[in-house]
Amino acid sequence: MIMAKMRQPITYRFCIDALSAFLIVLLKETQALGYNSYGNLPECNLEDGMAAKTKITRIILVLMVFFAGVLLRAPRAASQPAGIGKNFEEIVRLANKEGRVNVGTGLTLEEAPVVLKGFNQKYPKIRVEVTSVSGTARAEKLFNEVLAGVVEYDLYDVPAAMQGRFVKGGVVTGPLPWRKLLPNIGEHHISPDGFFNASGFNLRIIGYNPSLVPANKIPKDWSDCLDPAWKGKIAVDVHPRFLSGLYKSWGEAKILEYAAQFKNNQPIWKNGQTEAVAQLAAGEFPVMCGAHYATIYSQLRTDPKAKLAMALPKEVPVSLGEIMAIPKGAPHANAALLLAGWLSSPEGQKAYDGLGRGSPFVKDSEKWRLIQKWKSKTIFEGWDRADYEPGMIKKIAGVWGFPTGK
Repeated sequence: MIMAKMRQPITYRFCIDALSAFLIVLLKETQALGYNSYGNLPECNLEDGMAAKTKITRIILVLMVFFAGVLLRAPRAASQPAGIGKNFEEIVRLANKEGRVNVGTGLTLEEAPVVLKGFNQKYPKIRVEVTSVSGTARAEKLFNEVLAGVVEYDLYDVPAAMQGRFVKGGVVTGPLPWRKLLPNIGEHHISPDGFFNASGFNLRIIGYNPSLVPANKIPKDWSDCLDPAWKGKIAVDVHPRFLSGLYKSWGEAKILEYAAQFKNNQPIWKNGQTEAVAQLAAGEFPVMCGAHYATIYSQLRTDPKAKLAMALPKEVPVSLGEIMAIPKGAPHANAALLLAGWLSSPEGQKAYDGLGRGSPFVKDSEKWRLIQKWKSKTIFEGWDRADYEPGMIKKIAGVWGFPTGK
């Protein structure tokens, strides 16, 4: 069963109708300029004739651009791109034949072996070459290279803010029937348009130093961060992702009201997560509201004795971390599809659990069990996060006055 909404492909009738509209507009404009049925202008001076021809040339160019845009925006259906296997068994066979896959990933070179160990053991004939990438500048470079026909990667982690542009630019393979080809993938892992596959996930929670916070005072919900007892003692990242992540549950009004109340509790403003979590462990403040689960998990993985603990609020924002796509023209597309599918499978998510970035939507995964233990509810930010998050963050930051740190 394909979870992505299917759309009808471009038809000849659609193209003919669009072309007819183009010609009708062109005919009307030429008649308005005074062209006769033979395509010639009536007698006029040279200056007027040149001006008229310049205008009609501009009209033709504008209409051609419009027509091209209509075709680019026409609906597409999930289909089988040339060269990709028609079922899982064929994908595996072709991937083994390709023998390699070049991945641009948000994982560091130290993290990648932790995640990829299981894939390498299961598919020893496929060599995985990893490049650690991040940021929109690097993705912009990939976008331009693929447009120019230079395809360096078979699988790439595309930033959420650039996904729409990658699809409109035609630089990613798809739409793909992911769940038909790879049935072990959960629905949250596949973008509705069928172009992207998510592997890593982020949770926003409350972090605290157990040496500074008594067991009966542990903040267990977002409302606890407003408690006057913590006035001037709670740290928060000035990038309010934990609040924007609650948008689909709380709505704008409640978020902005909370942001104002939170500011009145005189939080300790921090720029970024890694340094703030290290300071939390060092005892510089007792609580961090909106901490990244993966950041605290990473610190504890490095130092199991670190004075760090986590509390899961009643509503836990969940966002997509690694969002993988296969660039158009990837030379090892089957190996890329197989790897992307494995990363999103329960087996791959267990590997991501080793970094604290597994999915809370996979039953019996580490995060799934944690959600059950705390009786929390996940608030999935969704694949449309880029549509609402920037504006929401800007409004929250406006309420906070965009503090730069303390």
